Order: sequence, then C-alpha cells, then structure tokens
Amino acid sequence: LAFKKLTVRTVSSNKILGLMGQDFPMPQLGHQFSEGLWDLHDTIILVISHSGGTFGPLAVSNLMQSVSPHIFVVTSEWDTQIGKQLREIKDGFLSSRIFSTNMGMRPAEPCSATVAASHQMLTQLFGYMASSINSDFELRVASGSVISQSD
Repeated sequence: LAFKKLTVRTVSSNKILGLMGQDFPMPQLGHQFSEGLWDLHDTIILVISHSGGTFGPLAVSNLMQSVSPHIFVVTSEWDTQIGKQLREIKDGFLSSRIFSTNMGMRPAEPCSATVAASHQMLTQLFGYMASSINSDFELRVASGSVISQSD
C-alpha cells in the first residue's frame, strides 16, 4: 500500500507453468491469473527460490525470459542454477540480477531460517526502492507513493 499506482502480484511457479508452459494450457478456474488476463510483457519479475534449483522456479525463470528481460531472483547464494541462467542475459544496464540471502545451498525449499533471511532481503529491497522512488518527484507521483521522508 506504499505505492498505490504500482501493481504487484504473486503467483505460484506451478500456476504459471500450468497456464503458459504447455502447448495446451490447463484451464484455471477461480483464480485471479489466467493466460489472457495479464499482459506480462516488459514487467519486472522477481523469482523467489531458496535453493535456486527446484523445477518450478527454474522453469518459470526460463519461460519468462521470452516475456520480459527484467527478471531477478532472490536465492540462497549467488551460484545457483537460476543465477547461472539469469547471468547469461546480456544487459548493459544491469551487472547482476541475483539477490542473495547468503544462507547457503539447500537441497529443497525449506521452511526454516531461510524464510526469515528471504523476508529480510525483501524488506531491504523495499527500503531501497522506497528511498530511490521518494528521492525523485516524478517517480513519486508516477508510483502514487504515500511514504514520507520520516517513514
């Protein structure tokens, strides 16, 4: 609710693969995301995967490269499968697309200290974005920012 004009959506990687990752998409009833409903062209995509190598997030990272060049990942360390995949995207503006929680490699998507580390990383990312947006009047107006300098 800090930026009223920005649209942020969360969608499971399995949901995206079911809709967009097959020749014959599975109909998804009762969900806010459907194949023709959202235009994902040129959007900012943030993939969150503790291990950085499980099937769903890795496949979505690959699939979304055809939709948008603005793909980033929050993962346990810099050298993961998704990280390797995203480092291959050539962009003169960005030197890295990987946000690391520095929790070390995990064999699966655990629900433990890595969740707290991901939360901390996302909080820091939000703080940086809020500071950057609020320092520019045009960005503040375009995003509908309700954050003040004292926040």
